[in-house]
Amino acid sequence: MTSAKLSSMMSTPSSPVTYIPPLRDGACGTTPRSQQPLWPMLRHEMAQMLRMMPTLCWALLVQRRPASWTDTMGMMLRAVLACLEMGMMLTAVPLWCMLPGAVFAAWLCVCGGIVMTMCWMLNGKEQMFQCNAGSDGWMMDQEAEDEKWMFLGGMGMSAHHCHTQTLPALSRLFSRPMVCICMPTFGMPFDMMAMMLQRCMFMPSQTRRNLYSQMRCALLDDSMQRCVVLCHSDSAVIASQAVAQLCADLPMEKLCKLEIYTFGAAASEFVMPLGDMNMEPEPAHQTGELVRESLGVHIEHFAMASDPFAQIGVLQSVRQNMEGRFCGSVFILNDTNDTPASQKPGIRTMTRCSGLTMEEYLMALFPNQMTQGNNTNTKVTCRSVLDSVMTIDRDCAEKREIAAMSNYHAASHGKKSGKRLSWTGLATMAGQRNGMNAGMVALEMARRGCKDCDGHMGREISWLVRYAGMEGKQATDGRRSP
Repeated sequence: MTSAKLSSMMSTPSSPVTYIPPLRDGACGTTPRSQQPLWPMLRHEMAQMLRMMPTLCWALLVQRRPASWTDTMGMMLRAVLACLEMGMMLTAVPLWCMLPGAVFAAWLCVCGGIVMTMCWMLNGKEQMFQCNAGSDGWMMDQEAEDEKWMFLGGMGMSAHHCHTQTLPALSRLFSRPMVCICMPTFGMPFDMMAMMLQRCMFMPSQTRRNLYSQMRCALLDDSMQRCVVLCHSDSAVIASQAVAQLCADLPMEKLCKLEIYTFGAAASEFVMPLGDMNMEPEPAHQTGELVRESLGVHIEHFAMASDPFAQIGVLQSVRQNMEGRFCGSVFILNDTNDTPASQKPGIRTMTRCSGLTMEEYLMALFPNQMTQGNNTNTKVTCRSVLDSVMTIDRDCAEKREIAAMSNYHAASHGKKSGKRLSWTGLATMAGQRNGMNAGMVALEMARRGCKDCDGHMGREISWLVRYAGMEGKQATDGRRSP
């Protein structure tokens, strides 16, 4: 893809939110990464990481974090750990060539011990926490017991910060008890390399095993009506792998209770069964009670356009990597800070940042709920980005379906070419092969989804908004199983 096409694709639209409907892929032409060649993927991942590093370093320098003493010490510890690991990787080969074997082994053991000690200080003893800060809200005890809410923190979020700030904020926002599964850190350089490998292959992870166990128990429990998972940044990679495993282990009627919401997802794919079973359209918006999705897992992705992890994850997967399978609807929070002239005085739109922290996403999506009780004397109301009329990216939705049909045609002929089928070729093949016919139906469904969402605000499309504040009670009442 040329830079001119990429710049035109990433140009700032008029609306703060761009919506891309979920992938239908009736022809099942998309290819999971587990079936793609490993070494080309690794080379592509390394190139992406190198291109992302300047943007990530700049975002880390300009981001605004709480100025508490504990957070400041944690940031300093992470910076020292990152510098130490970079120094180890840069000097390991020269020292191995110059020093005797025993001296080099001693140096390596000392540096490894220091790194492990600093990682232990950052990770803490517990990997799972539970917070009931929102259980005293409008949700009744019985209703709270019918749902399982979990949160996975992303890269750079310490266990202490998640336990004391992020998790209570989420519990109060959604008025539900929240379980947090912390991802251990081993320093920014090692975490980046681990994320690169996890995006290409299934690697053993205690975090994924904990998440899979919690999700499986909740879905198999008949008393549970809903299982909701929130994940930020690189934790979406773990969530996507756990969902893929659940789709292989559990029946689809159990998976209907699962909802996934990602924020700045760094995952390169989000795999779930597609094709004929999902040919029924998903309701885009409702005027009354929220209609429960009848088939499959409900997935929503929220991504800031300036988030470096989202740029190599969800944004790259839905806009450029047309061969991959990234399921779920996507809400892109664009970098538009223009306030309409017709906007009422005293109302302002939240300024979006780099999205490296979960709090930045929550402030952009739920500013009034997050600031409630903090600024009681101010009369300025923050306006959520989801209160704006969305821009529907119909062109991207159509390209994803057309690319899936082209991939199906190439796979059925046992060869792959760089050129995709034209409209005439697709129409001809649609009358001959069942897969192509289903692909044309999926393309029409994607167009219908874009048309149904046109002219609507983000809060009318997203299911997550209905759980925040008093609207969440109406959503819960509407989602009860008969």
